[in-house]
Amino acid sequence: MTSETALLDTNVLIYAANDSSPFHKAAVALRDKGLRGELSLCITPQVLHEFYANVTNPKQIESPFTQAEARLEMEKYFHSGRILKIHPQLDTELTVLDFLKRYNVVRQEIYDLQIVATMLSNGIRRIYTYNADDFSKYPDIEVLTPDAVLG
Repeated sequence: MTSETALLDTNVLIYAANDSSPFHKAAVALRDKGLRGELSLCITPQVLHEFYANVTNPKQIESPFTQAEARLEMEKYFHSGRILKIHPQLDTELTVLDFLKRYNVVRQEIYDLQIVATMLSNGIRRIYTYNADDFSKYPDIEVLTPDAVLG
C-alpha cells in the first residue's frame, strides 16, 4: 500500500449501486477506476456491512435491494483483486480510545471514528466520501469527494 491509497466510504458504495442517485455518475467513475487498477482504493469489512445495512433498509433507500442483490454487490468489492481490503489492527482500538479523548465524538460518530482508526493503523491517509464534514475533524487524514475524479 502507498500513501496514495484511499478508502471508499460507505456512501460512495451506496451511490455507485443506486443509479437514481444524483451522485451515481461520480461514484461509479471512482469505483470503476479502482476496479480497473487506475486508482489505489481500499475498503474495510465495516464499510461493506454498513453498505448492506443501508441498501436493504427501505428507510434509507427508495428502492431497497434484496438480500441477494446486496450480497452480490458486496462480493464485487470483496473478491476484487484490485480493491484492497484493510482490517482493524492490534493498535486500532488504542487509536479509537485516544481519539475519543481528543475529539468530540458522540452517538453514531463512533463508526466514522472506527473507520479513521482502521485507516491509520493500515497506513491509509485518504478517504473518498460525500460526508466530508463527518471526517473533517481528523487532521491526520485527507478527505476527498468522488467528484474529483471527474474533473
